[in-house]
Amino acid sequence: MTRAETSAAPADDAFDAAAEWWYRIQTDATLCDSQEFLAWMKTSQNAAAFEAVKSSMATLYGVAATPKILDMRRVALARLHKLGVRHWIPWRVITQAAAAVLVFAAAGGAFFYMTSRGQNYATETGERRVVALSDGSRILLDTGTELNVRYTSGARTILLRKGRARFDVAHDVTRPFKVTAGSETVVAVGTAFNVEQLKNQISVTLLQGRVVVKNDGNESVAQNCSPQTVSLVAGQQLTASQNCTYAVHQISIDAETAWEGGHLVFRGVPLGTAVEQVNRYTDHPIVVDPSASGIKISGVFNAGDISSFVNAITGYFPVSATTDANDTIRLQRRS
Repeated sequence: MTRAETSAAPADDAFDAAAEWWYRIQTDATLCDSQEFLAWMKTSQNAAAFEAVKSSMATLYGVAATPKILDMRRVALARLHKLGVRHWIPWRVITQAAAAVLVFAAAGGAFFYMTSRGQNYATETGERRVVALSDGSRILLDTGTELNVRYTSGARTILLRKGRARFDVAHDVTRPFKVTAGSETVVAVGTAFNVEQLKNQISVTLLQGRVVVKNDGNESVAQNCSPQTVSLVAGQQLTASQNCTYAVHQISIDAETAWEGGHLVFRGVPLGTAVEQVNRYTDHPIVVDPSASGIKISGVFNAGDISSFVNAITGYFPVSATTDANDTIRLQRRS
């Protein structure tokens, strides 16, 4: 077996992963020391792919716009045009052109990866995370949240897969900022709002400015509902339910943003909905019996303090709690 055979070039999927890692590290340098990245880099093929992408991107940013490179490209193109394919071309020109093509191809591949697939962000149980985007916008992810960010020259697109997030949007009239959760899409230019996705409900809470919420009627929560568009002003919240019920009502901004400080505020919220939010903060979800799911509760609770939540619910509302052998807490209507 030859040396060339034992040192195969990185495969396309390794370059894809390398491009993703390179981009993620640009937005969060601490990922260089993460266990996930270090484990991925242990494979020689992955390490080679990452070094190739990193080197190419460094070269691109460092020299792509210098006079030397621009002159080289101009001279090479002029010479090729003048000599034609039948004439001899100096080897140095060929290698320089090939190097330039390699740099731009690698950069183009990374850019295509970033713009076509976007970047995924997620938080674990009990974690909150701030993501600073390239345009100056910021996203605060609540615990148990997953979303995808995809920026192009003409759009800023976010897909909220689950959980809750606050979006502080940098003003840019040329690139609307769109957040999609289920069938609902929030369209903004420069504003601040929350979007939350629950099992049977999506809510959009406007904190500053104005937004438009559009429903395409094709996704899970509002499936087969008639498409419609709703405009919101600061202090309003839109809820879209599975039964095609849409409601806009005034809210307390302080109460709706309390989760940012680790508190959950419920005012006349069905117990089932409240527990769905509480369960984001625990690895041992509470189970609500259908008999108790619709009981309206109110109160202020510390996120993640499950025992205090259960004690308060069973102490002030007609609800009892039982714990099974697996330490699962079940809430049911007290007879």
